[in-house]
Amino acid sequence: MLSEETTRALDLELGDRIDRSIDASYYENVLEPLVLVGILEGIGAEPSVRVGFLSYEYLEGHEQYTPRRISALVVAQEGRKEATDEFLESTITSAHTEVETYKDIVELAAQARRFLYLTLGIVNCLVGVAVAVVVGVINQIALMRRVSELGLLNALGHHRNKLIRRLTLETAAVAGLGWGAGLIFALLILSWLKANLYYARGMELDLANLTPLWFVIPIPVLVVALAVFSLRRLFARFDAVAIVERGKLSMEDAGGRMQEAKRSSSRPLSSWTFYLRHRRRGIVLVVSAALVIVGVALPVFLLSAVVDAMRPDFEYLRYVSRVTPNSGRTVDADVMGQIRSHPSVERVIPVMSLGLQVDVPPSGVMRTSIYGAVEGDLPALVDLFGMEVEQGRLPNPRSNEIVLSEPVALNRGLHVGDRIGVPAYERGEFELLDVDDVPTEMVVVGILRQAQDRSLQPRTARPHSEQTLSSDTMWLGFASYEYMESHELTSSRLVHLLVVPADGRKDELDAWLEESLASAQTNVTTYDVEYREHQEIVRGLVLGFSVVGCITAIVAAIAMATLNYIFFTQRREEFGILHAVGRSRLWLILRTMKETGSMITVAWLAGAVICCIGLICFQTLVFAPKGLSLNFFNPVPWALTFPIPLAVVVTSTGTIGRMLSRLDPVSIVERR
Repeated sequence: MLSEETTRALDLELGDRIDRSIDASYYENVLEPLVLVGILEGIGAEPSVRVGFLSYEYLEGHEQYTPRRISALVVAQEGRKEATDEFLESTITSAHTEVETYKDIVELAAQARRFLYLTLGIVNCLVGVAVAVVVGVINQIALMRRVSELGLLNALGHHRNKLIRRLTLETAAVAGLGWGAGLIFALLILSWLKANLYYARGMELDLANLTPLWFVIPIPVLVVALAVFSLRRLFARFDAVAIVERGKLSMEDAGGRMQEAKRSSSRPLSSWTFYLRHRRRGIVLVVSAALVIVGVALPVFLLSAVVDAMRPDFEYLRYVSRVTPNSGRTVDADVMGQIRSHPSVERVIPVMSLGLQVDVPPSGVMRTSIYGAVEGDLPALVDLFGMEVEQGRLPNPRSNEIVLSEPVALNRGLHVGDRIGVPAYERGEFELLDVDDVPTEMVVVGILRQAQDRSLQPRTARPHSEQTLSSDTMWLGFASYEYMESHELTSSRLVHLLVVPADGRKDELDAWLEESLASAQTNVTTYDVEYREHQEIVRGLVLGFSVVGCITAIVAAIAMATLNYIFFTQRREEFGILHAVGRSRLWLILRTMKETGSMITVAWLAGAVICCIGLICFQTLVFAPKGLSLNFFNPVPWALTFPIPLAVVVTSTGTIGRMLSRLDPVSIVERR
């Protein structure tokens, strides 16, 4: 029996059968077929609980599902939920008992939400500033065209402050209308997504959530604030008499003189000439576009760091494969015999595992494994992964000792002699990161580093994809198998098999394990399987930010095209004369394309430089102290910025080309 949202997401109906053979990713733990006999309908408009029920007696009596951990659902008395959770967390939680409460789940979700808000906040702020700058320039140009009107009103007795308030209200009204129209358009899109995408996947989209408003409010506020600044600057040199008498801003006419060139240009028709002689306009275009570029690239780099941080949990699978029992504590003896006898297998190493969290700014933590190996296999594992002892020594058999690779120790701030685990945490000797899976106290007796005399050669031909975490040394730790086997808190843990391939036969081994050995009783984990899952996450990241990038590109294209159109409208005489002396319209359009392309290229390079400076600061101040390194050569963030300059050039060229198609050079020459 499953809840309605769950059945909708899995596209199930009454009578459908589910098990691992149908879809291993959805039904990994359903070892034997189960039949859906009931659907739990949600009550009211609130999202229903995603849950399922089946017979306890069936699980307890089926060999595939035993032995299995037994959990208890604690139902609080009415109105006592918080008190019950507090009691469980403070009194019941121990090395022997794990407690999970609603507050814990909410905190994890809040942590992920904070990172998402931080990422989107960076994009929002930079794009908002860029849009505000462009709108501010357009506003100022429009104001300069209304100088005569404003001067006349001032001369008739309207105070400057009153005029400033009036113009501010005009700007605020236009910005508010645009803001409201954008919200309505977004609401329509979200309503369509809710009905056609989220509902079909058993998910709810809360259209009444007001949080997104905080991300869009700064945009009109910045526009109005910049407009007020421009207005005050304009009215500071405002002379109504001069405007009425001469049509100029002031008697000095400081802003009306043409900018004089210091020397004649050797290439007057160069695409750089205009913006070199009118640097203010060029700076506005470059700064605005550069901010948009940074707003797209920088958050993707930071988010990529979090995604790449998932790699330590499976990077070691480039050298071994892992086999885990789905039922029982150990792999079946017959299965183990098949593995040992296969010609592509060099060695089989039984291990038990602990989990140590590593801190990955800015999102939180990721897991790395500590494997307990028997005395004879431990040195072989260390050698297999190309590591050597830098400080201390390897753990002694039957001791609560561990060794950690150098980046793990650096990330957690651990040194030889430090203690980790629940008892050490309770004494305040170290910080327990969220869900460290170390139920007993362990002592760090050694630090491992990459062997200096040889480079690590993985036994697979698969390419080594780029990653955020240091690739010089494995992110792993090792402990004593004998100690974990004998300790009451770890003796019931699953025994994994690390299968070491013969030299050059890793791919053959992985293919055989996936095709012949993976079953309801045995789970096979290879580098290819984990890498594909990781790539799915990367593709989701790219898709999500591609949407953001495209929307940003559209906004930037409209803003820049409008600004370019205004600038080129002011140059009608220049283009009319060039057309009159024999330059074709196509030549003029290509020239405007070159000018826009030149400026947007400079803007992209400036944005890339700013982004790199920001990344260097993050690397130096945030990532390096945690043993991490940003991948500056990740092509994905840069690729997501390419639509922005392309959209700006195409849109600007199209609008200006339309203007030039109606250009009459004869009338322009006659008016001069």
